[in-house]
Amino acid sequence: MSSPLIPLRQTETHEHAPAVERPRLPHEAGSFRERVRQRLEYARALEQVPPERFGFDINVAKWLFWVTGTMYRHYFRTQCHGIERLPAGPLMLVANHGSHSLSWDGANIVSACLLDADPPRLAHGMAEHVLMRLPILGRVASRIGAVDGTREACSSLLRAGAVVLTFPEGARALSRRFSQRYQLSPFGRGFMHVALATQVPIVPVAVIGSEEEAPLLADPQWLRKLIDTPTAPITPTLFIPLPVRYRLYFGEPFYPSGAPTKERIAQHVEHVRNALAGLIGEGLISRQHIFA
Repeated sequence: MSSPLIPLRQTETHEHAPAVERPRLPHEAGSFRERVRQRLEYARALEQVPPERFGFDINVAKWLFWVTGTMYRHYFRTQCHGIERLPAGPLMLVANHGSHSLSWDGANIVSACLLDADPPRLAHGMAEHVLMRLPILGRVASRIGAVDGTREACSSLLRAGAVVLTFPEGARALSRRFSQRYQLSPFGRGFMHVALATQVPIVPVAVIGSEEEAPLLADPQWLRKLIDTPTAPITPTLFIPLPVRYRLYFGEPFYPSGAPTKERIAQHVEHVRNALAGLIGEGLISRQHIFA
């Protein structure tokens, strides 16, 4: 039976945005797969312009989120802290990057936003261009909501009321040695230009567990050239992550403001980086064991 509909509260307009109705989130019952479907439909309807324009497919996404949600709940046994801090409306998540094979750090964050946020949110990962052009992984990523991480795509989603997930360390983080785990690489500044242009809050998200799930053994340059990717990580687990316990720490929202001068951009980026580093430090101190 379909859920009753109520009008979406219009807090923001978007050019050429179609009329959108938001399903009332029913009392969650039934199987885990059914709850995933209900929350996904609700989260998608919060966006004023349907995300299908970037390749999202709700029929495929409900199955993919069932997989990532099962990994989130039962394999990684992810602990989620501070997700109640997510403000309503469009926002940007900024996280540390540490998954060397498949992006289980991003999968855990988007699963948390869908399964544990109130209301549920569909977080769109800003992916590397090289990933999105891969014939299989790129298609799967777009079906679940990821987009090619250009400023234009990111801005379009935010102006439509969406949540975006960014990793400002970029591919540099994927070459980080195990001895350097959780030491943040320099941040790119593109995310801050977008945040200022769209006037959205930034929420830092510390991910603990990703650096141990598939420890990096090598990242040979010859292999990167051979497969034409910015990184070619060799790990002892190949594509199967170790069953580490993930821990996510959502920080306080930061509202950047002011003219996008070079100095102001640099100050805001450093503020977010320091906030994220602080969350990472707190998470590492409170962790007793990587598997428990």
